[in-house]
Amino acid sequence: MNTEQAYNILGNVLFAHFDPDEPFDKLELIMEIGDGATSRQVWKHFNGVNTQPIGKRLPLQAGADLRKAAFFLRDNLLETSNEQIWGLVFTLYPDSSFNIEYTYEKSDWLKGGE
Repeated sequence: MNTEQAYNILGNVLFAHFDPDEPFDKLELIMEIGDGATSRQVWKHFNGVNTQPIGKRLPLQAGADLRKAAFFLRDNLLETSNEQIWGLVFTLYPDSSFNIEYTYEKSDWLKGGE
């Protein structure tokens, strides 16, 4: 896997959470990345209203691909820049452009019993 492939997976899995015919201003994937687990939230932003998908289940393979891409990005960033990330926010726009921001602090979910 390379970075472009990982971004493509993030975008495709994010888009799969929603009806492709519904308009949006942006779609957002918020992930926390632990040592062996991830968590995610997805949001659709349209006309000032933010919604999450209801009742839409992804195939197991899509979830596995998403985790693989997240772990790749985490490991690649650590290897190339010596920076440890604990999460990311991937934002997709209707014109297929995107933005990605990394989180460098552990969330409470990741801290667990610390």
